[in-house]
Order: sequence, then structure tokens, then C-alpha cells
Amino acid sequence: MKIWVVDNRGKTKKQSSNWIVRAYDEHTGKTKMLGKFEFHKQAEAYAAEKKTELPENLIPHKITFKDAFREYVKSVLANELLVYETRLTKVGAVNNHISPYIKSDNLISDYTYTDFKESYIPSLLKSKQVRVKNKKLSEGGGSTTERIDKTLGKKAIKDVVQEFKMYVKWCRERQWKMPLQILDFEFSKNFFQGYEVKDMWVPNKENVIKILDAEQDPQNKAMFYTAAETGSRPNEILGLCYDDIDLLSEIPTISFKHSVDKWNNFRPHQLKTLSSKRVVKISNKLAELLSLWMQQQTFPKKEKGFKLVFGNITKKMSAKRIKSAARKLGLYWERGLSPFRKFSYSLEREQGLVPELVSKQRRGWTMLSKTPDRYYHKDLNNDPKQEQDAINKLLN
Repeated sequence: MKIWVVDNRGKTKKQSSNWIVRAYDEHTGKTKMLGKFEFHKQAEAYAAEKKTELPENLIPHKITFKDAFREYVKSVLANELLVYETRLTKVGAVNNHISPYIKSDNLISDYTYTDFKESYIPSLLKSKQVRVKNKKLSEGGGSTTERIDKTLGKKAIKDVVQEFKMYVKWCRERQWKMPLQILDFEFSKNFFQGYEVKDMWVPNKENVIKILDAEQDPQNKAMFYTAAETGSRPNEILGLCYDDIDLLSEIPTISFKHSVDKWNNFRPHQLKTLSSKRVVKISNKLAELLSLWMQQQTFPKKEKGFKLVFGNITKKMSAKRIKSAARKLGLYWERGLSPFRKFSYSLEREQGLVPELVSKQRRGWTMLSKTPDRYYHKDLNNDPKQEQDAINKLLN
């Protein structure tokens, strides 16, 4: 790859693009812009930095993939800027879906972009999922992993490729030779068109109302109503504390600040994303239910000085409770509290009374998030007979 600085003065009215750094890739035959700068020295310094990152300028140390992967895993596990389950997920991607398909004794300096694209990617597409299996106490407890006869889904494949890129960046930061082209690899738009997209189940509005009205247990009722109205993540709801709920203001609110992890450990001041930290306005009905339950709760569970609203309820227990409540009414329910997240956003979107940006903010999504449109919008009040009648009248 060739990198140079272009004098762009007088060619544009924008003062921020006086100097442009460009690069030519001999493998693709394409030229691309790497950056724009106001001053010549800035552009020269940036170009010099990029030249040091070229594969031919990196140090071809005699480091094997086995050693490199081991050091990378250590660095990930030691990264306290990431929550613990994220670290485990990243390490799992390396151990289960990257390192098995690369010969551990090979030198990383010998690895090429062709090896990645024509050898590793096809192997990844055939990779089988890994399931975590908990051991019985009689077997010593703990957990083990086992392969199941099911290939990775679209999202998992993309996540693993992204982790491979993170590994390449990590190597290059240490001046270890790894192909730069891997960082530019992207699947084509039609690549995954043969993959079956799993339908996201969303409960019917009528059934949700039935469950909420029929529930008599004050803890369950407050928990279900919180999930159905706010659409918050299960780990956020179970991490709610007494200090997070303001029932005395003219408009009652809930502040989402804390959560529980996948092992149900309380995580103070930790949420999935930065935008997840938010204050949500709630209805008078929900405020009344929360107040009633909090007054009745005799021994609220404390975690490091925090009083948990729903005590020692775990995600598994909450799932059993909502399924039991639905089963008593002869209704079907999938998973646990998580379908309420899709339900509540869809309900607000159908009614059109809450502005779109406010609706996203209530769930901790950013303005540019594509998640709502891609997974969550459903017709909760769909009448199949009415829809069929309308279709029959189209040409008759």
C-alpha cells in the first residue's frame, strides 16, 4: 500500500480540507482517502503514522498463534473497562470460533489476507455452536462447554469476525505483523440471505392486559407492570433500588442506574451501554403498584448498601413467575420478562402518542439505533380475520 499527502488548497471552500492523505491498495487497485487536515504538518504526521502500520513495516517476530492468542486472552480478561461477562464472551469467541481453525504452531507473520478470506471464513461458517452445561453438585458443581449440532447464526458470525479484527488490531499495536486488509473485510449485503431469521415473539396486547389484571401477588404485579410499561431490560428491572424510584414528584419517575449480571450478581452503576442510564416517567398506576409493594416488603435485600426493590428475585425466577401467570389463564408465553421490552415499544409506536425519540430514550436506545426498526415493531392488535377480509376485497 502506498500512502501520500495531496495539496488540496484552493480546490474547496472548506478550510478543514487543505491537505488530504490518500492511500493506494495494490491488492484491490483502489485509492481511498484516509483523512483531511487543515495544516501540512498534521497531514505529514498522520501519513507517517499510517506508514508504520503497513504490513511490510511491522516486525515479523517469530510468534506463534498459540502464544499470541494466549497473550490476547490474558489482556482481555484483565481489561477492567469491560464488564466481566463481556470479557468472557470475547474470550469464548477466540477459544471456540477462532483459534480452532488456525494452526497454533504457525507464525502470525506468515498469515495472509488470503488465508483469512479463503480458509478461515469458510471454516467459521461451518463452526458449531457451543452450549454451557452446568454440572450437578454431586459432580462437583461448576460448568462445562459442549458443541451442539447447530451452526452459528448471522449475528454470531459477524460478532466473531469483529472479534478477529480486534485481535488483529491488538497484534498491530504491538508491531506484530498481521494483514491490514482484514480490518476492511465486510460481508456483502446478500451474503446472509440464505440464513433463516429467527422471529422475535411479542405477546398480544389483550393477553398482556389479562395477565396484569389477573395477577394478585403484589410483587409479581409490580414487576410485570414495570416491565410492560417501561420496556426495560430484565437485568435493569431486577437491579432497581429504593433510591431509584421517585413517587413524590408531580410526575413519578424511575432512574435506571444499576443492573444484575448473567449470574444474578448486583452491579452498581453498571448498565449495558452509556445511553442505558436514564430517567423514565411512569404512570400513576405503576407508581401506586410500586408503592404498595414497597410498603409490604418486609426484608428488602441489600447489596453493598443498596436496597433492591424486588429483593432476591433472579432472572430465572422472574421467567418462571410470568410463565406461571400466563399458564393459569391458558395463555402461551415465551422466555421471561424480555418480551415486554418489544411489547411496550411496539405499543407506544402504534398509539403514536409518545414521540419516537422519547420512546427510544425510555428504553436506553440512541437516536441512531437501528434496533427498534429491525427487531421490535410489531402489530400487537392484529385481527387475522379483518386482515383476510381486506385482502379478499382487493380485487373483488
